[in-house]
Amino acid sequence: TAIGDRLKEYYGWLLVIQAAMLGVFLARDLVFFYVCFEFTLVPMYFLIAIYGGAGRARACIKFFLYTFTGSLLALVGFLYVAYSYAQSQGGDWSFDITTLSTFAAGMSLEEQVWILAALMAGFAVKIPLFPVHTWLPLAHTEAPTAGSVILAGVLLKLGTYGIYRFVLPMTPDAVVDWAPVLGILAIIGILYAGLICWVQKDVKKLVAYSSVSHLGFCVLGLFALNPMALQGSVLYMINHGLSTGGLFFLIGMMY
Repeated sequence: TAIGDRLKEYYGWLLVIQAAMLGVFLARDLVFFYVCFEFTLVPMYFLIAIYGGAGRARACIKFFLYTFTGSLLALVGFLYVAYSYAQSQGGDWSFDITTLSTFAAGMSLEEQVWILAALMAGFAVKIPLFPVHTWLPLAHTEAPTAGSVILAGVLLKLGTYGIYRFVLPMTPDAVVDWAPVLGILAIIGILYAGLICWVQKDVKKLVAYSSVSHLGFCVLGLFALNPMALQGSVLYMINHGLSTGGLFFLIGMMY
């Protein structure tokens, strides 16, 4: 479908996705964060399904299934933390992010490892981190220009933001143990996706694979566990959003 044929609907979906993304970054409550985090899938699904290229059906289904499955595992991790907190408070539930982060940081190493695994399942797919990155090139290639820009500029950063906001504060002991493994996955993603970029014939796929490589640097910075690396990672997220978004605009004009 050409964008001009269903213009109001197109802008409607863009406004919905903007609202959901703002909700993710502004959330102080875990339930609100998760609802917004998950809801970003819906408008993106329809933007690809209605306005995408020839392979849009496969692209939007793969995008939805990958990210939805990962997010469900992250939900299990969040619910476990909230339930454990309620048990410790005599049944008094709280979903305040700061309260739960402080509580989770004091849990046993074994519990933290399981929570880390659950949360990373959700956030690694969103980033996407090697080896769960295969949905991204397809989604980028088939999405309309604005969809690709939002996907690269903001949606991928929901994963790295999730690590920064939840994984590092909630599971500090487990992160210290597992940071080398996650760092190695990030390095594999950086090199592997970079090599794939060399052989691309489709310019959109080239930029999509370069995103996997660049986001590997962001993850590597987050799990380097020092202040300068964290600052560098956050700066890289902003830089990547601006530069890759700009590249997708240029490619859209060329198309």
